[in-house]
Amino acid sequence: MIVEEKKEYDFELSLNFEGHKSPSEAFGQLAKMYERIYAIDEHILYSILPQAKINYELSDIEFSSIKSKVIQVIKFIPNDFLKDILNPTAWLGHLLVFAKQRILKAVETDEVQTKRDLEKVTADINNKIKEVGSSNVLIFEVNNYFILNTINEIGIEGKRLKKLESYEYKSKSGNAKIKNNNSVNMAKLLFELGDQKIEQQRIETLKIKSLDLLSDRSKWEFIRIGKKIEVKILHKEWLDKYHNRSIIIQPGDYLKLELKITFISSPNSIKPIVTYEALQIFEVIPPKKIEPDDTKELFD
Repeated sequence: MIVEEKKEYDFELSLNFEGHKSPSEAFGQLAKMYERIYAIDEHILYSILPQAKINYELSDIEFSSIKSKVIQVIKFIPNDFLKDILNPTAWLGHLLVFAKQRILKAVETDEVQTKRDLEKVTADINNKIKEVGSSNVLIFEVNNYFILNTINEIGIEGKRLKKLESYEYKSKSGNAKIKNNNSVNMAKLLFELGDQKIEQQRIETLKIKSLDLLSDRSKWEFIRIGKKIEVKILHKEWLDKYHNRSIIIQPGDYLKLELKITFISSPNSIKPIVTYEALQIFEVIPPKKIEPDDTKELFD
């Protein structure tokens, strides 16, 4: 059974309540919390391996509360990824279960009261990521702002619960329970974090959202982790070739590029300003070389 094979890095998520409750309200609440924890997985997985994808598959459900058991399915891991790891899928699965539990536990206990508390949660997750120790993979760490915003968003979902209701997360890494009395003082923590600038750089393959056909404008729109971003193209030689029609781009094409990501934070802003720059363009990749595999996997 697939459940037995993967139980070590799967998890349960429950909505506990007393008495009667509207089904649409209950399942809507559970869906919202799934969105919050899925965002954790998506962010961390993309930081390690941009082409990898994660899905949740429902394996069981109980109705004393609404208790759902989920299988984490991680796809599109290259054969040469983490050559020194016996089972990279299992390692990634355990990592994602740990990260979710660590963040949810921090929410449950109202652990993050100061900058130092926040840095401890962030460091625990990054240390787990670093355990891989692979020399052939460039891994991004999570930053304090991602952790802080995630804790805040999960706390907001908890605030929507009634007095005797709770979300409960269970996994091999540990459990956590979220009620409607958990919160974080965003203004205080952002003030303590102060002005910061974080830069990251690596090679990524991004889908082009819109083409720049008529001007010398150097900002293009791409899709990254399912969201539209603007990327400033700094590779002038490539831009010149494109505008001279030496390079042809069709709708839906991808660009393989060296991407620089800059996070600029301020005590006056809830979220950091994120800018994207393409330092070098390597190649144009037609969608048929990337997307058919996605379609095939959906029906495997």
